[in-house]
Amino acid sequence: MSEFDYGNARLRAMKSRLLSRRTLEGLAEAGSVPGLLTALTNTAYSTAVEAALVRLSGLACLAEALRSDLAATLGKARSFYAGPAGELAAVVLRRYDLHNVKTVLRGLARQVPADEILASTLPIGELRPADLAELARAPNVRTAIDLIATWRLSLAQPLLATRATEPGREGGAEPFELELALDRWYFRTALQAAGDTVLGQALALEADIGNIMTALRLVGTPDTAGLLRKHLGSEDATALFIGPGRAPLTLLAEAAHQETVPRAIQILAPTPYGATLTGALEAYAAAPRLSVFERALAQRQLQHAASLIASDPLGIGVLLGYLALKTNEVANLRLMAQGLLLAEEPERILAELRFVA
Repeated sequence: MSEFDYGNARLRAMKSRLLSRRTLEGLAEAGSVPGLLTALTNTAYSTAVEAALVRLSGLACLAEALRSDLAATLGKARSFYAGPAGELAAVVLRRYDLHNVKTVLRGLARQVPADEILASTLPIGELRPADLAELARAPNVRTAIDLIATWRLSLAQPLLATRATEPGREGGAEPFELELALDRWYFRTALQAAGDTVLGQALALEADIGNIMTALRLVGTPDTAGLLRKHLGSEDATALFIGPGRAPLTLLAEAAHQETVPRAIQILAPTPYGATLTGALEAYAAAPRLSVFERALAQRQLQHAASLIASDPLGIGVLLGYLALKTNEVANLRLMAQGLLLAEEPERILAELRFVA
């Protein structure tokens, strides 16, 4: 019997409760955010929505309901695996610890109230809600990092190392440097643990997408080299990339120094993502926003993750696929609420959502 059997069986049962495309099409006709909340009480989101309605209304209610449902659902998935399977699952779910720590550090740096910081966290990984609350109430970034270190969490290592580079500054580094250090540490350690497996391939894809978007954001920036030198002490754009994937870092750096996005896409054409990026150029020409490429790459990642449920039925692929489908569903509902708030037509709302083909 596979060590993934029990967990994967539970996740397949949970997958059956995801909202169908037909259901989402019906929800897009709700007419308003309150109407959407009412409609969601007839779905698997009923418990979360009803609990949120006690304290909140409108968009704030929906945001809290989606957050609590996602945390409860994915938090439950943590307990489904043990032994080597549990270790791989922990690698996957550690991504949420990174999200939470980055959210807290960013909020502290901007002096955001603790309650607002916590509303954007997802207590799914190793950090418990009480831990996150303590971090969010820290007086500053430096204290929060010290707390993480005293808890002996492995992700304290990149934070301490980065802070040590500039000991005179509060926090020891700019927030983006701390976030970059966390991401680079995560992908390095996760890829070492995963090896050349389904998980390793998924991590490489995620790293590539992050690196491609970083490169595209630098395109056309006046004095790109000067900007890099100011923040990183180097003109080498590879210092901004989060980890090795299938796209060569040198090629990504070359793309980052181009003057136009189409020229950067041409540089990236030989990579495994060339067709995806080139296919989005027409949409970019009509509306020159980088979100066009981000959306195309995210769709590719969603398709890949969803396919793992069938291609890796006895391994970690089922967890990867379910996580992708569930988080995409929540993202779709958030986009739907925003469209309803703007009184957009159902067809316009549905055009913004992502579905597995």
